[in-house]
Amino acid sequence: MKRVPVGSLEAGMKVAKTVYTADGNILLNSGMRLKESYIERLKDLGIMEIYIINEELPEFSIPEPLSDKTRLKAINVIKETMKQIKVGHSIDSKEIKEAVDDILNEILLQNHVIIHLSDIRSYDNYTFHHSVSVTILAVLIALNFDYNIKQLKKIATGAFLHDLGKIMVEPEIIKKSKELTDEEYKEVKKHPDYGYELLRELDGVSILSAHVAYQHHEHYDGSGYPRGLTGDEINEFAQIVTVADIYDALTSDRIYKRKLRPDEALKIIQELRGTKLNPKFVDVLHKHIATYPVGTVVALNTQEIGLVVDVNKENLSEPIVRIIRDQAGEKVKEVKEIDLIHNQDVEIEEVLEF
Repeated sequence: MKRVPVGSLEAGMKVAKTVYTADGNILLNSGMRLKESYIERLKDLGIMEIYIINEELPEFSIPEPLSDKTRLKAINVIKETMKQIKVGHSIDSKEIKEAVDDILNEILLQNHVIIHLSDIRSYDNYTFHHSVSVTILAVLIALNFDYNIKQLKKIATGAFLHDLGKIMVEPEIIKKSKELTDEEYKEVKKHPDYGYELLRELDGVSILSAHVAYQHHEHYDGSGYPRGLTGDEINEFAQIVTVADIYDALTSDRIYKRKLRPDEALKIIQELRGTKLNPKFVDVLHKHIATYPVGTVVALNTQEIGLVVDVNKENLSEPIVRIIRDQAGEKVKEVKEIDLIHNQDVEIEEVLEF
């Protein structure tokens, strides 16, 4: 299985993971063979890439932090919430609470969740998927600290609704593929204020959750907006969501930029540690992101090529690799796996497209 850009898809390729529409309906089932009409439909919907079965690679499964049912329900709740705001209707905070509770409960039932690969998103639905992914990441970070269940729910709710204010910004600006003008950027920078004003009036949403929306673009060193707060002046829940927000944005395809691999994004997050981001939350993020996710094809310093089939929770940058090509580049017939945490002389030199 591998992620393939829609522009590189060919008729006859087999779908590895079910593809859903923005409304949660099945578009392409796992196991289906692509037709030209299916590929054109994917392009029309703005879907950038899908998972395809690669016959050269052994079968493997990617652990998911959320079930499709929970993720799709949450995506639709945030989508409907923004729609209701846009037309001037009241927001159903009960549905928001249920979606947040579902995410939180599903994560709490698992033991030390590791994030492997990001979900499939279309350009138009980026904000909705992003809201759910940031919630997952924020909860995972928060679980490493002594927050009680009420605090966890406030963090998760703030994360889920952190970009709500974007609905008040012109869609043409949000979706613009070229560099924003100074005036357009000023308007985008108002979305934390808009979000705060919307949330502080919403029954059932804590003022602390509203402050997450207000402060998620504030930076630890004071370089953020809207108020240029520094350090402990920034709500701690917002500091958590800022780390989650930046990581997910870096690993997501946008109209104006390609997404980064986890190892590339983590390197940037590390560079922001202690400047834009609180070090203690950055350090915890590293505990939950697989540097080389399951399914990654890598070149080793042994001149062999391998497939990451599992991760070591003790060190997520040293996974278990199954060799698929030997030093001569020939396909390996017998199963050979190398656990990098116990083989310090073997290192990953490069991530490969395969």
